[in-house]
Amino acid sequence: MKLIAFTNKANKDVDNLVELHLPCPRSSRIAIYFHNHLNQLFEIQKVTGPGRKSAWLIDNTIYKDGAVRFISPMDPLFMCLPIFEKAAEDNRFRALDDIFTREHVTIEGDSSEMDIHRLTNIIQKDQLAHICDIKDVGIEVYRLNNELVLNWLEKKVNRLLVNTSFIKMFEETGLDKEHLKLEAVYSIANYLTREWFMKLLNRLGLEELKEEIGLTEYATDTSPASYFKRTNYDERMMDRDTPAKKKAPAVPRSLAKVNTKGMKALTSFFTKK
Repeated sequence: MKLIAFTNKANKDVDNLVELHLPCPRSSRIAIYFHNHLNQLFEIQKVTGPGRKSAWLIDNTIYKDGAVRFISPMDPLFMCLPIFEKAAEDNRFRALDDIFTREHVTIEGDSSEMDIHRLTNIIQKDQLAHICDIKDVGIEVYRLNNELVLNWLEKKVNRLLVNTSFIKMFEETGLDKEHLKLEAVYSIANYLTREWFMKLLNRLGLEELKEEIGLTEYATDTSPASYFKRTNYDERMMDRDTPAKKKAPAVPRSLAKVNTKGMKALTSFFTKK
């Protein structure tokens, strides 16, 4: 089964992408990722929207799966976080070869193919210093530091709050600073387990807002994050229209108790003119 995907790079920049099967840092399901010759990590996300099923017609070939997918860079630290957390359960320092093993990965569903060891070459020491204590004992050994992780996640939130694209997404909604910060947390939560999501909320002094009856349309129709789903292993390997349904991760997709007046629903981009 072939997939059609888009990227903001020229074709020559993606010709040599190598496919990886890695556990999604949020759901623990095996998903498809890529890396290039520069050892950069990329994710592929499927955009879902309302309407009939479609197909791609490219040259003289019809591709049955007409979904829209995008390939974009991903910070490998998000991938490392649950792995390092598992490896630190006994509070020991470990070498990377000892950390990036199946033993330290929790997988939901089939795990027959997994390239966890490839992360050893993708992640760099200066990156790991953001979330780990590091010692040199002849070889470098690492141990997750929860305080460093929260500092790193807080910086991620603050960077998102000054991102031009993020600001434009909500500039007409009338959100106050606290709600805007909460939206930034929800965006980052797409790469976090619920435990880390709650820890980040606590660090920032924020509270989770529950979706209410009558307001859930905002979460499903307006939030961009709700339309982006990671391409999973089953979807890649099986020629079928709909992948097997799995239990949704516990991290909520977006805010509910906010004023959505003036916000253009993402569904409008998928509506026939």
